Amino acid sequence: KDLQLPAGYELIIDAKNVKYFDHSLNEEMINLFKTHGFTSILSYHCNMHSTGAGMSCLGLMPRSHFSIHSFPEESVLFIDFFSEGEMNLYSLYEDIKGILFDTNQEENFKSNQGDNFDVNVPDVKILWTQCMRGFREEFSDDYDSSMNPLDGEITQDIYGPKDDSTIKKRVVSLKTKYQNVEIVEILPKFHSISHISYVKSLSNDESYESLNKELYRTDKQVFLDGDLQSSLYGEVPYHEAMVHPAMMTHPNPKRVAIIGGGEGATLREVLKHNTVEEVVMVDIDEEFINLCRAHIPEWSDCSDLIGSSGGGGFGGERE
Repeated sequence: KDLQLPAGYELIIDAKNVKYFDHSLNEEMINLFKTHGFTSILSYHCNMHSTGAGMSCLGLMPRSHFSIHSFPEESVLFIDFFSEGEMNLYSLYEDIKGILFDTNQEENFKSNQGDNFDVNVPDVKILWTQCMRGFREEFSDDYDSSMNPLDGEITQDIYGPKDDSTIKKRVVSLKTKYQNVEIVEILPKFHSISHISYVKSLSNDESYESLNKELYRTDKQVFLDGDLQSSLYGEVPYHEAMVHPAMMTHPNPKRVAIIGGGEGATLREVLKHNTVEEVVMVDIDEEFINLCRAHIPEWSDCSDLIGSSGGGGFGGERE
């Protein structure tokens, strides 16, 4: 339901070393906006900078606008897009990134290139943020922030901060029958991992980072209806504390019921107790369970348990 509130979302992109700085970018961007449903361009103007290098462009659409500012000599580009209403602009960002990012550069950055990997080669750098604009609750009794996944922790902690695109991305986003599910991948801020250290860990250059890749891995975070549910870096102590005190209090736990076991991590911890003969996990959202199986198998991995037949807690069995 569109409440016609004085509110919207803004997507801001700062890019460096991208491949476009001329009018061909404008054509690509206009075509892209049309594919996202912004088919009516009311006006569009461009002005060349007084130095003759670079340009500034502004486009107006119903309830929306966008601007592009380029600085070719510095290889810098600014893009700003605003739209009224409630809509997630992440897919638009991904498509804009696809226009700006040279595929070969991206693959070279992300893949393991061994001795040929050079962290000093200037790579494309894209900083981006999606922020909420305006006012909602005070202008409508019908607006409920708890029903808007973007009015939660995922915008404050993930989409809001202006971070490098190479270490902040959405793995999957799906609205199931019961909830909105988003799984994102980021570089964990609380571990103070620098961007250059992360890049080095992708190589085989015999550096400390490349020899200890597990110390520089990205974090995966699960958001349900916009709020953080679990994270790769934090889920182990969380689920250990949830399961083991109860299991160790019982003198001989054999049959266990898990109510709401989504990610499979609670099941993983229960199966560490060799007295257990049967476990039943009940969860209302089968689609969420399947997403976890596909995108965060680490949560349910039981392959290191003695007696495991291999695979995850969902698929493997303990003998």
